[in-house]
Amino acid sequence: MTKTNFDISKQMQDDLIKAYCKACDGGAWTMQDACNKAVKMPAPRFYISPKQAYLVISPMMKGDFERVDLLNPLKREMYYELFDVVTRLVEKREFIGKSLWYIMPYAVIQPASQFFISGHTLYCIRRDMKTGRINDEGRQTPHISKGRRKKK
Repeated sequence: MTKTNFDISKQMQDDLIKAYCKACDGGAWTMQDACNKAVKMPAPRFYISPKQAYLVISPMMKGDFERVDLLNPLKREMYYELFDVVTRLVEKREFIGKSLWYIMPYAVIQPASQFFISGHTLYCIRRDMKTGRINDEGRQTPHISKGRRKKK
């Protein structure tokens, strides 16, 4: 599976494009520079499902950081930041006594410090949007190769 072989949510796609446009307005010289700046901008939320977040954060709440420490640096940083968000939410009055499963949907919609993807990944997303490989819903469209036809 290639790095560009993935689906992104429409919301994340829209938020990334807004950040990319801000980076371009901020004086980025190249598309790659704009992508690198954009992914480091604050994100409106964590782009992860509550279920996936629960599967990783639950062991962390019990003191088991082994699984998260094996992840790539960006994902590791995202989960540690999400862990901090969850620990703050657990202490709030409205969440006292609530299960982690209940809290997680609230945690993933909290603002994140960045998008937690690489500049290269955003560069690939932009390229695929321009070539039509990512459609308006943020889904990757099937790529049909125009290979050589056999002569009869």
